[in-house]
Amino acid sequence: MSIAYHRGPSLPTPEQRLLLMNEDDWENFILQSVYQLAKEGVYTQVHRIGGAGDKGRDVCGNTQEKTEFCSWDLYQAKHYEDTLSPSTFAPDLAKFLFYVFSKQYTQPKNYFICALRIGPKLYDLVTNPISLNGETLKTWILKEWENKKGDFKTFKKDMTPELELFIEKFPFDIIKIKTPSELIDIHSRTDKHWEVFGILGPRGDNPEVPNEPEIQEQNYIKKLCKAYGSAQQKEVLSISEIPKIYNKHFSQQRILFYSAEGLNRFSRDKIPGAFEDLLDQVNTGIGSVESLPYTHGVEKITEVQKVANALQVTSNPLHARLQAGDLQGTCHHLANNRTLCWVEEDEDE
Repeated sequence: MSIAYHRGPSLPTPEQRLLLMNEDDWENFILQSVYQLAKEGVYTQVHRIGGAGDKGRDVCGNTQEKTEFCSWDLYQAKHYEDTLSPSTFAPDLAKFLFYVFSKQYTQPKNYFICALRIGPKLYDLVTNPISLNGETLKTWILKEWENKKGDFKTFKKDMTPELELFIEKFPFDIIKIKTPSELIDIHSRTDKHWEVFGILGPRGDNPEVPNEPEIQEQNYIKKLCKAYGSAQQKEVLSISEIPKIYNKHFSQQRILFYSAEGLNRFSRDKIPGAFEDLLDQVNTGIGSVESLPYTHGVEKITEVQKVANALQVTSNPLHARLQAGDLQGTCHHLANNRTLCWVEEDEDE
């Protein structure tokens, strides 16, 4: 008879976790996302300028060393509990327009508003070139400047004919909204996503097993050769000397190694250090079996991998991305790191 019980609350989604961030966390989340775009070749440099004297620039993504006209993107981080309204955004927009006008920095290619929530009025002003009532972002900010007489509380500057002409000609279509969902999608490709959200993205394909072993395989292959030699009571010093009855076994062990290598690469990109922790857990889990005496090395490989394959490593976040063969393959990674041996004579080396 099954017993119904409450399994506890569901984990917060990334969107919900964003609401728990403070202003500094939000800006750092945007910075990490823009850094990922730099890794993907969108930018060559990323700078976090947010703070006193930032002149309306929080995070900048540059496509070249010098920030020339339209060679960079500006990410404006806005973290408020309420939706971002035009009146709240006005000081930032006024500040940005003035600093570009006064040549304190060049015009970016894109000005991204990064806010948790965008109010409907601001959304319409940014996304609609001409609204139903004829109001645009340009006409609205000019009206705000006039009504406030240049006093935006956090930014004060009188309107001049030159500044007004500049605003009239300014390409407001560079001002865009970067939604939280878009930022989360970018961030999911970083190695910080697990740290921030506790979520792992999908694992890609494992690397193909090369026809000829690579340098990184030499240690575990050398130990496999010794294991085959101990089983046949003969010295096996190279792959070409492996007894024919073990050729298929050898090929399968390489497949297992590269299965675990796929997990290693996934960990390196998403959770640096998690694969090394997994190796430690496997090494502990197989310890009592690995330390027993065996007739020969192949027997030891069989028994140790059997135990490794049955290990429950749920405390390691990579357990959710394990594939068949990964845990057996970690044994060869341990052998590669000189932690695990298949024949006793290797243990003293």
